[in-house]
Amino acid sequence: MKRLLLLALAAALVLPAVAAPKKDAAKLAAAKTPAAPNDFTGRYERAGDGKSVFILHVRQTGPNAEIEFSASRADGTGAAPEGNGTGALNEKGELACDFEDSFGNKGTAVLGKVRGSFQLTVTPVTVVDPRAVKFYGVIGLRRTPDRQN
Repeated sequence: MKRLLLLALAAALVLPAVAAPKKDAAKLAAAKTPAAPNDFTGRYERAGDGKSVFILHVRQTGPNAEIEFSASRADGTGAAPEGNGTGALNEKGELACDFEDSFGNKGTAVLGKVRGSFQLTVTPVTVVDPRAVKFYGVIGLRRTPDRQN
């Protein structure tokens, strides 16, 4: 009885594979070719929010990158954190970084493409000074020309 069950199981696994149509070699090669990695090098600004300013600079070499950012209220009052960090492309093609800001807060930042624009998710992990945290969260960004200032 056990032999009969094993034979039936083997036949169920082998027959569909034998009967399946062979795939075109070009399609197989294309499926195995990895997508070109995203290059996030550039300058980004907060999109659509007139109350605060968030500027992100990314310098990417291959899969690895360095980031710098600054944030402030548009009227210049209150906390104005600056930060930097390093990271790399993750399996989703996003740039995932660890950062530390000028207030001593540490966390993660993930930059990705969403429907033709860019989205940065800044998540504080260690909060030393909460004044900077109000600038973090999910931030819509647009890539802008690099300014020398």
